[in-house]
Amino acid sequence: MRLGRFKAKTLTCPLCGRRFVRYQEKETDVALGAHLVEVVSQDLCDTAVLVSGDSDLVPAIVAARRLRPSKQVVVAQPFGRSSVALEHAATSSFSIKPSAYARHQFAAVVRGRDGLGIRRPSSR
Repeated sequence: MRLGRFKAKTLTCPLCGRRFVRYQEKETDVALGAHLVEVVSQDLCDTAVLVSGDSDLVPAIVAARRLRPSKQVVVAQPFGRSSVALEHAATSSFSIKPSAYARHQFAAVVRGRDGLGIRRPSSR
């Protein structure tokens, strides 16, 4: 599967006139949707689980379910994000609880074989 990319966009603050660069994610939802349709249509899974709250994935879910009605497409929506359209398109859906994030995080420091540590950010 091909991952999306980030596109640099220069913006200007309307209050102070300062220019700054913001990065915008591009093509990730399209790549994910195309991969979902590919995997389901080629009968490579029984159930696909999408972790997303992005309603741009609805057409891909609808196409996957139309091509293989026997397949399950489950949507796991991140805490604080919800899409009724995703819920209706999917076979089933659920929201990820904040406690689940805490249980599934990496340790504060992860060490590689060389002993060097990578520190997990304290916040987003």
